[in-house]
Amino acid sequence: MKRKILLFFMMLMVLGCAAKKAQLGVDDFKGMLKNHALIVAYYDGTFKTYDDKGIIPLFKHLDGGDFRDCDVYDKVTGKASSLILAYGGARTLYTGVLSKEAIPVLEKYNIKYQADKTVDYIINRTGDDKCPLEKLVTDIFEPEEGYKKLGTAINK
Repeated sequence: MKRKILLFFMMLMVLGCAAKKAQLGVDDFKGMLKNHALIVAYYDGTFKTYDDKGIIPLFKHLDGGDFRDCDVYDKVTGKASSLILAYGGARTLYTGVLSKEAIPVLEKYNIKYQADKTVDYIINRTGDDKCPLEKLVTDIFEPEEGYKKLGTAINK
């Protein structure tokens, strides 16, 4: 009898965990982007949030792993970000703003993407020119090369 009760409660726990994992969907993560710069949602139902600006959250995430087996939710994605995502093995991306310059990288590396808005390029923080990191990778098309060059630039 004790064994049956124990099994019953174990099943409830498993079912409860599965229900928790299924509670958050795309719209939930999109809503969370109002408070976070980057969200990495794993297929097991867990997720990580990052609040730094620019591409720093992407680098921070790569310090602890990669983008495989997860969905990436980013506020703004330009070519620099797309090279980092490709380097980390991302397969899916949702972004609020996507630059047209990022699209060829995403498509070349089979990263499925969805964006609320598409722009010609990502602007700098003062809004008067193109983002300097986007300028840095204008002629780069390989993720490893982009990762190294961007890493050097942000660590100065």
